[in-house]
Amino acid sequence: METADFIGRIYESIGDAAALAETVKGIVQISRSRGAQFGLLDRAGTWIQANVVGFDPAALELYLKNYASEDPRVPYFLQSTGQFIFCRQAIRDPATFERSALVNEFLNRNEARFAMFVGFPVGPNHTVSLSLMRSRLDGQYDEHEARRVAPLLPHIKRALSLHIRIGNLESRLTSLDALVDRLAAPVLLIERSGALLYANSAGQQALREAKYLVLRGGRVQPRNVKQQRQFADMLAAALSDGPSALAAQENFAMRLLDSEGHGAALLVNSLRGQAGLGGMPRADAVLFLIPTDEKTTISALRLQILFGLTPAETRLAEYLALGKNLTEIAEYFHLSRDTLKSQLRSLFGKTRTSRQGELVALLLSSISVPLA
Repeated sequence: METADFIGRIYESIGDAAALAETVKGIVQISRSRGAQFGLLDRAGTWIQANVVGFDPAALELYLKNYASEDPRVPYFLQSTGQFIFCRQAIRDPATFERSALVNEFLNRNEARFAMFVGFPVGPNHTVSLSLMRSRLDGQYDEHEARRVAPLLPHIKRALSLHIRIGNLESRLTSLDALVDRLAAPVLLIERSGALLYANSAGQQALREAKYLVLRGGRVQPRNVKQQRQFADMLAAALSDGPSALAAQENFAMRLLDSEGHGAALLVNSLRGQAGLGGMPRADAVLFLIPTDEKTTISALRLQILFGLTPAETRLAEYLALGKNLTEIAEYFHLSRDTLKSQLRSLFGKTRTSRQGELVALLLSSISVPLA
């Protein structure tokens, strides 16, 4: 499995423990490992939540009970977050380690002799960990394996972090289609041609009402005939293979009007390159419909917690999620577009997105699933 084809699966596993385990199995295969241990540690290095794939769960219980508190690799690992650490780097006294009960009575017997760790903080007191493991016969990890998995790190970080934060609530969801069904905003999945593949309950209601969007020949289109060309052009631009720098400046959103002049923002995010969404028909794009004449509640605190935003970045994120463009936001707050573009670049970095449509889709997904 190529790493580029695996990124969609990483995000599909958010909030679903069984899907997350399958995702970790894929990472094990990509890194040519024997198995993996993953979960959450507190600041002292105590495992709060731990899981394994590729090993007997009883071995995990034995490790947590008898060996975890004395594992000399953990303190080094907790101080070196954000990059892969080889177990040999975390051992200060190799000779003592080789003679230890951890190695001879546990790791070797469970074919988990060599490890490659990665971790990252989740809040001020916890670290999410992923440890890939091999047996003595497999040999130690080297830089080649680290480079093979490294492109996945930003996505693993985001997905595991969100899994920890919303996993308790979303654990009963079986796939991303169920998550889509829970979003408050109308969501529609479409093909490149605009043909409808899936709509959540709010999206189905929006199509029934035909206030802003309608189905014509099975294709989603604006109710206002004069806006159909604008929508077609926007969809084509969102799915184009144009230069990424130019695409990042595009705001794939348009304002729709109903017969009484009420407005709604229609946002488009490309799904190209992602795996099929939780068993739903493969879609090329997702549409979010947000009525802008109604007060939409957005938790600034939630955005700050999820993505580590500054107050200025949070304000920009809030207004983008409400369907505003940079020009409108600049005029409202008397800010220059250069200032907002700088904040937007920071938002791209912190959310690991590259286009405004992708960013807004992520923000809407984050604020539309209640945390209580």
